[in-house]
Amino acid sequence: MDCTQKTIRQEAECSGIGMFGGECTKLRFKPSPIDTGICFIRVDLPNRPRIPANISSLSSNYKRIFLKNEEAEVECVEHLMAALAGLGIDNIEIEINGREIPAVDGSSKLFLELLKRVGTVELGGGKKIFTVKTPIVVSSGNASIMAVPYHKGLIFSYTLDFNGSFIKKQTYDIEFTEDNFCREIAPARTFGLSTYIEEFKRLGLGKGITDDNSIIVHEDGKMTKPISMKSAELRFPDEFVRHKILDLVGDLYLANVLIQGRIIANRSGHTLNVQLAEKIARVA
Repeated sequence: MDCTQKTIRQEAECSGIGMFGGECTKLRFKPSPIDTGICFIRVDLPNRPRIPANISSLSSNYKRIFLKNEEAEVECVEHLMAALAGLGIDNIEIEINGREIPAVDGSSKLFLELLKRVGTVELGGGKKIFTVKTPIVVSSGNASIMAVPYHKGLIFSYTLDFNGSFIKKQTYDIEFTEDNFCREIAPARTFGLSTYIEEFKRLGLGKGITDDNSIIVHEDGKMTKPISMKSAELRFPDEFVRHKILDLVGDLYLANVLIQGRIIANRSGHTLNVQLAEKIARVA
């Protein structure tokens, strides 16, 4: 377990369309000093308001994570936060000229590749480590997530189960290391159930969905691209449960700690994920 704080070696940029609002935004990643944390900066707004990427900034978690500081907001941060967690980056400034993080390919892969190209540098100070000593549990209906003691690092275990519809039950366990995350989790793309389509249309969401950044899963198990409705090819046979772990990694990183323990999730989504992050942040 790497316990030294890191930032990026040099600046980097990327741009793209947001999946929910459909607007194009540009990101500029900038190195940041020790103990300054991860911070989004809305450069399109007066006074360039700063939005710390922590659980205290959470404003909503409907289908994605929203962070807010006064009137400035940024949304869909979870895939980018997962990439930062995977590379162990604790300190970075992320300038954005809009409210929504680009969807890129619907995974963390492109963010990860960009940040790996510029490289990371150790800052000398130690990370804040939270060791799980007693179980921490959050549940709602038939969904749950818990952190339990495990003294050899961090392990994620996730069970995806739609009661026989859409996707057959998928379970995945992985030790959280940079190599494992980059290879096994980061490329897993977002997906949506066909039953969400009408809801998204009613709410005016999904304006940036393309055949390249998401997959639609139908009740009979058929998987298609969302626009052309052509058959979708998966990157992993169990890509969907891996993507749920990707989201979980990004959501828990809002606790701003390096967790030592085992995270066991059953059907959890952003709502339960951030509730666990809140509980961890309170006791860390």
